[in-house]
Amino acid sequence: MSDNKIYLYNTLTKRKEEFVPIQDGKIKMYVCGVTVYDYCHLGHGRSYVVWDVWKRFFLSQGYEVFHIQNFTDIDDKIIKRAKEEGADWKELTSRFIDAYFEDMDKLNVLRATLYPKATEYIDEMINIILVLMEKGYAYKAGDDIVFSIKKFKDYGKLSGKTIDDLIENYRVDSSPYKENPLDFVLWKASKPNEPFWDSPFGKGRPGWHIECSAMSLKHFGSPFDIHAGGQDLIFPHHENEIAQSEGYTGKKFVNYWLHNGFVTISGEKMSKSLGNFKTLRDIYQQYDPMVLRLFILSSHYRSPVVFSPENLASANEAWDKIKNVIDVCSSFGFIRRKKGVVPNNFVAALCDDLNTPLALSCLFEKIRYTNSVVSEYEKSPTFELEGIISDNISEILSMIEILGLQYNPVVLFYSREELSKEFEILSSYKENFKLFEEVNDENIFKLLSLREFFKKKKLYEDADKIREFFNKSGFLLEDLPRGIRVKKR
Repeated sequence: MSDNKIYLYNTLTKRKEEFVPIQDGKIKMYVCGVTVYDYCHLGHGRSYVVWDVWKRFFLSQGYEVFHIQNFTDIDDKIIKRAKEEGADWKELTSRFIDAYFEDMDKLNVLRATLYPKATEYIDEMINIILVLMEKGYAYKAGDDIVFSIKKFKDYGKLSGKTIDDLIENYRVDSSPYKENPLDFVLWKASKPNEPFWDSPFGKGRPGWHIECSAMSLKHFGSPFDIHAGGQDLIFPHHENEIAQSEGYTGKKFVNYWLHNGFVTISGEKMSKSLGNFKTLRDIYQQYDPMVLRLFILSSHYRSPVVFSPENLASANEAWDKIKNVIDVCSSFGFIRRKKGVVPNNFVAALCDDLNTPLALSCLFEKIRYTNSVVSEYEKSPTFELEGIISDNISEILSMIEILGLQYNPVVLFYSREELSKEFEILSSYKENFKLFEEVNDENIFKLLSLREFFKKKKLYEDADKIREFFNKSGFLLEDLPRGIRVKKR
């Protein structure tokens, strides 16, 4: 594991702190997931790209990461949407969970270790509520069970607000049954024709906040290392999570609270009510998902990110530069399958509270240098320059892997030396040639090796068939003295 010290901004303490996991080499990280009643929007994309890069960076530093991200699959919005569509609520949530993965896969977001659904943890939630009632933290308000925030002496420690400030500045439910407007629902009595579960409190369903406590405590216990989410979750969601979790366990809930900033459009926070709402699917119709990812990482994760055509155009231009250096180096055969060393200044930038704008500047500095060396090589090829380019492109690829930027070069190069290594095991390939239905990343190397084998055995008609197969599949083969260049059309 790396000896680099990682510093992160802890919302709980309002300062940057050195990250020290509870268990050496292992990190327990909980990220609040989506309520699955609609397609993911730009704000979701920003949040999950940020936590994905945090995770990738931890992994690159040798940590094991147990990453949980929940799905809220029962909620007022889900019930309302299902009624509007005349759909079963379970079918609705299943459909939008599938849509979530489709959208995030395009952004190259790594899968979490576990994706628990709220409805799978009803028993755990009921148990927490019972204990909270026994301890005097929760009480019956009408037909619901609510948490009494005045019983939790540290309420407001995450948001940094007093109870009076919170009542004055946030929208709260002033139900006549509540002792305090900020008291929040733990268990909501069911209404006619709504989904419900049986409980000691009557038929109903859990409140929103209790689900994350139940799921994280079930799998991590307390305290655990990192709890992350959007800035809009600090209050009330995360504030309430702390109150109910620490009230239940009597122990600290989480060591580090991380929050990403808002997305603004034309200077205003993105929202459906303002009519500036952007789903990821809307954006994918205009931009490569990697352009969106690069745009997101161009701002520090705690800062607001301004979505505009100009900023997307800048990200698109930057992405073109990344793709170009990979294509150029690949076309000369400088891209090796070895793992590159990540530059120290890049690592230092990410160690400092995931400073992705500074990390990107390190990346583009390396790209500019690599391009200059390639220009020298084109004028006067030398073995020394080959080594410099190979080392630098390996570093570039390692950096973009940590940032989660995914690109398959359109120009590939395979040396005759590496293709010849396959010759001895190719004797059965001719019989199996008919099984190749398409050219893809999995079989391209074998097909080229087979072609070299046929040429060596003077089976030129068979070699030509492979060239034709590549042509029909949208690839051009260019035979060069040192190997074969493959271009994707």
